[in-house]
Amino acid sequence: MEYTRHWSMNESEKVKGDLCSILLDYPYSFPYAFQEKDIRLIPPIDFINKLLKSEGTSGGMSPGCTWKSMSISEEEYEKLIQKLLEFDFESHTDIYPYAPKRLILDEELNKNFPKKEDWEKQQILKYIGVHEFIEFYDEYKPSLYLNSENYGTIEIFGTTGGPQYFGHLTSSKEIKPLFGNKIINTDKVEMIHEWIKYNEKFSKTEWYKATEEMSVSDSWGRQPKILEAYISNNSFISFKTDFKEIKPSINNII
Repeated sequence: MEYTRHWSMNESEKVKGDLCSILLDYPYSFPYAFQEKDIRLIPPIDFINKLLKSEGTSGGMSPGCTWKSMSISEEEYEKLIQKLLEFDFESHTDIYPYAPKRLILDEELNKNFPKKEDWEKQQILKYIGVHEFIEFYDEYKPSLYLNSENYGTIEIFGTTGGPQYFGHLTSSKEIKPLFGNKIINTDKVEMIHEWIKYNEKFSKTEWYKATEEMSVSDSWGRQPKILEAYISNNSFISFKTDFKEIKPSINNII
């Protein structure tokens, strides 16, 4: 089959190969098991098929790979696994420069979590652990709480670390009482000022500091406290959570 390798700065080349070639050329085919040693996991068939149907990406300024949409059967998947486990990565680094150093198969993980979205989260919990930049994983929209009352959901735009987040709150409730009536000087609040530097529209609003203790749901079944929060009169919200790291359940390999 024919596919396209994309190098940085939009350079590309047409090549011919098999399914294994496509996956080895695409830098995002195999999630990490141990990043320091570039050891990665062979994911379940649902993950592979959703990847194959996506047609890949050019990578922008990073390397990428694109192909015609396709999917494979269980039988083809089993043959693919065998080929990948037997593949000599060390002698093919010139041909597949973005292939991992080694692949492993976690049969228990794949069996217990066959769906892509479930598998990805469990792979993080088992091998990577949860750091502040994935407190709100993927497209997850956290809920804002006062005690047990849900005040709406937050679309996260980004984080400046700390863990500090910026987003937009959607709520059917009156939230102004949670933040008081005193307009703050945004130049003196780093959590807001960082975002104003990127988009001037954030400075053309009135901002208020939270006066009530609140919490927020995260992607990992927890509800950390909000240590500091600010909201604008058009519902932009900047907040800092009492984030606790989750260590990976496995951190060594034989």
